[in-house]
Order: sequence, then C-alpha cells, then structure tokens
Amino acid sequence: MSKPIPIVFIHIGYSPYLPYTLGLAKLRNMESQCILIGDKNNNKLPFVTHTDMGHYGRQASEFQKCYHHLSPNGYPYELFCFIRWFLLRDFMRTHSFDAALHVDSDVMLYVDVNKERELWTDWELTLVNEGQCAGNMFINGLKGLEDLCDLLWTTYTAPDRIEKLTAIYEDRRKHKTGISDMVFLQRLYDANRHRVGDMTGIQPDDSYWDANVHMDEGFEMQDQRKRIRFENYFPFCRHMASGKEIRFKSLHFQGGRGKPHIEPTFRLSVPPALNKQAA
Repeated sequence: MSKPIPIVFIHIGYSPYLPYTLGLAKLRNMESQCILIGDKNNNKLPFVTHTDMGHYGRQASEFQKCYHHLSPNGYPYELFCFIRWFLLRDFMRTHSFDAALHVDSDVMLYVDVNKERELWTDWELTLVNEGQCAGNMFINGLKGLEDLCDLLWTTYTAPDRIEKLTAIYEDRRKHKTGISDMVFLQRLYDANRHRVGDMTGIQPDDSYWDANVHMDEGFEMQDQRKRIRFENYFPFCRHMASGKEIRFKSLHFQGGRGKPHIEPTFRLSVPPALNKQAA
C-alpha cells in the first residue's frame, strides 16, 4: 500500500469556516496529514500541520510585481489565486512531496483521499468543471504543477504581456468575467489532456466531485444551490436527467454567499458526538 498523501490547503488570514472544512477533511482522512500553508493569523488549529507561506514565497513575490489585474474580483483575492500555485509548488519541492491533494479552503471533503487517488494515478494533475477548477486537485509528481507555474510566469513576464492579456480580457468580457487563474488551468488542460485529467461527471459508483454548490451541473436546485440531502453523514443530490440520487465526494461553497452554509453543512456531515466537540 502506498504512503498516505497529504491534503493541502492554502489560506491567508483566519476565516471562521476553516475549522469545519479542514476539520472534516481530517476526520475523513485520519492517516493523512492535513496541511495548511498559511500565516500567523490562522496558526490555531491543533489538528492541522501549519506552515508559514513566507517560507515558500520567493517566486510568488516576484510574480506579484508583474501581475496585471484584469478581473471584476478584488485585486488581493485574484492575485492570491495566482500566487498560491507558486507557494504550493515550492512547498512540495522543499518537503520532497511527490503527491498530494490540493483542496480549496471552502470545500467540504467526504472521501478517503488515498483510495480516490488510486483512480487518478495516470494523471499528473486533476481538475473539475471541465478543466477550469482546481478546488479538488490530485497532484502526482511535480511536472504538471511546474508546468502550470511556468505558464503563469512566462505569460505575465513576456514583453508583450499587456497586449496579450488585454486581448484575453476583451474576449472574457463577452461572458461577463475577467482573467483568473482558471483561464490558465483551462489552457494547461486543453494542451495536455494526456497528462491533465478532468474529474467532471458522474463516476462509475454514482458519485460526483462538486465544482460549485451554486452551479446546477444537471442536479436539482433549491434557493440557488444544489438541493443536498444527507444519508449516513454523506451528501446526496438528485441528478435530473437520470433521476438517480448521486453521492457527492465534495461540496464547494465558493463565493461570499456560500460561506455561511459551511458550518450548518458540517453539522450534518458528522455524528452528534462530534458536533458537540465542535460547538
């Protein structure tokens, strides 16, 4: 049996939902390290291996100097979405990790990541939402992650970067959005489908990796979110086309409107005794 892989979160500051997203990941994966690449403000969770992102920030800091902001999202938020990949790459290099699962800090995780990883070992990286989202990303070896960082670096340091980025932005504006790291995740995926896998779609065991609870993705909706019900502390949602109740491997509470639902969802995701401990 292969060595348990770490589950890695990256987050600036302390958010009240962190104990619930990171706590659930740990409860579902007691053999794996739950690692938070963070700062002094979020070094307060006893079940997490905390490491200061400042130790891995050399190229991230250099990228910040050349970053050109073209997004409706706030500058600090969007910049961090880019530099986290340099932080993750340099963290894994420093500690000689050759495999991990990266999870966004607003994702509830419901799987044994080591069993799940066995399904994706043929891919250097895995994404969801048809190659656009890294909310749940298996990393097998560093080549895929290094290629993503190289793509970001060469794009934003090129002499003609302003012209090229502006052209991308104008195209994205047609869809009422701007330039995020998802643009480059998609480009990496499109150019390397033999190396970068996509976990979108109902799996053979009738399970699903959520891209965003606010996206229907073919599932029943209620109050602009997937209509999730719980059975034995696992989330299910009805797939409209097939009529099947599909078990979700993750729930991604992306955006400000999603965060208030994290704690209540945690309460439904664990037995009553653990609810009392988390109170």
